Amino acid sequence: MKGLWAAALLLAPMVSALSQDLGPPKQVKDLGWMVGTWSGTGKIAFGGHSVGITSTMIVSFDGQFLKSVSTDKSAGYTLIKTTMTGWEPAKSQYVSYTFTNMAPTARIAHGKWDGKRLEMVSDPWEAEGTTSVDRETMSKISDTKYGLMMEYKDGEKWVKGMDFVLTKQ
Repeated sequence: MKGLWAAALLLAPMVSALSQDLGPPKQVKDLGWMVGTWSGTGKIAFGGHSVGITSTMIVSFDGQFLKSVSTDKSAGYTLIKTTMTGWEPAKSQYVSYTFTNMAPTARIAHGKWDGKRLEMVSDPWEAEGTTSVDRETMSKISDTKYGLMMEYKDGEKWVKGMDFVLTKQ
């Protein structure tokens, strides 16, 4: 009998959790326009150099997060990124964690959605031996067009590093 009660006590929290909606919160669902497969080409500029870039991105909901997996190819180099974007209710802001093949730690960013643009600003993070702060702006142009701009902070000034349009496949 004691074993039955112990099992019931252990299972009760799991049943309660399963009965809750474990899908994304409303704020993450608001970014649902991003869900799909996207691709595009553009330019990336850093350190006074500009080279072409080709990007493919697959975006989906994953539990309470918006998950984006992208592959960027530029000048013989391939950058692979996985970003998980969620909602921090206590701070009323989005938070994202981006893992790449060029950094040993995640890029953590926070931001706001204004109904047309999601702007995320990173905490300082290290990639390829350099510490930087960057700002990523994702804009809904239409149901099939998605603007992506990446800037990095140089002193107190933002410098555009990448700006192009992705098309939904």
